[in-house]
Amino acid sequence: MLSDTAARTAAELLLKARGDHRRLERLPPDCTPQTVEDGMAIQNALADLWGLEVAGWKVGAASAAAMEMLGTDAPFPGRVFAPYLLDSPASVAAEALHKCAVECEFAFRLGRALPPRDADYGADYGMDEIREAVTEACPAIELVNDYWVDGFALGVAHFVADNGSNGGLVLGDPIGDWRERDLAAAAVTLTIDGEPAASGAGANVLGHPLNTLVWLANDLSRRGIGLKEGEVVTTGSMTGMTPCRPGATAVGDFGALGSVQVTFDV
Repeated sequence: MLSDTAARTAAELLLKARGDHRRLERLPPDCTPQTVEDGMAIQNALADLWGLEVAGWKVGAASAAAMEMLGTDAPFPGRVFAPYLLDSPASVAAEALHKCAVECEFAFRLGRALPPRDADYGADYGMDEIREAVTEACPAIELVNDYWVDGFALGVAHFVADNGSNGGLVLGDPIGDWRERDLAAAAVTLTIDGEPAASGAGANVLGHPLNTLVWLANDLSRRGIGLKEGEVVTTGSMTGMTPCRPGATAVGDFGALGSVQVTFDV
């Protein structure tokens, strides 16, 4: 496992890459993450060094397709920083991103905190507790961005280290009666400049979007990290990662549940 010093060194390099707006080929051997745990150590150090407010969390590799693509058998967490939490319709500068890519997801806002539980408590968070803690559900588009020249060649630990490749999160209007909706069966169609680009359903992410939130609450709890009141959690891509181009507008159409939109300004 990486030492605290090595994790901080890696985080400093990633933070500098952000400041310089450049990608890294890889990290030096003495601070290269080998496991998801190493990646989380770097991500935690990155968050501490950057100092931005955490507005929520994302879950990566929540679908079987994403796990296969990243060569992992479990999801992983990433932070959503407050300056990058946007309301739909949103506009982002294409030149600020290394790539314009989007994923359609369901996001949930917490009405009460889900603090880490002591190991002696003896019970994980369950579905009923999680459902009761949620005040809002809404359609969302996650912006995908990373700071690797070829992250897929490096492996999942590097995506975790780089904050789960989260470049931002765009939220649509809250779904008024979400508790009465079958979110697993809910379908979404992604269009780019009005042309169909991808589609999916809520069941694509661990069988149900709320299953992903349950997973995250318990994964963070075991790490001594809690979810806070008011934070937003986006629960994994229903449509896969879809590349866009500068100037394009992406729309996630969730049918009766609403829509979400982002434009990549040139």
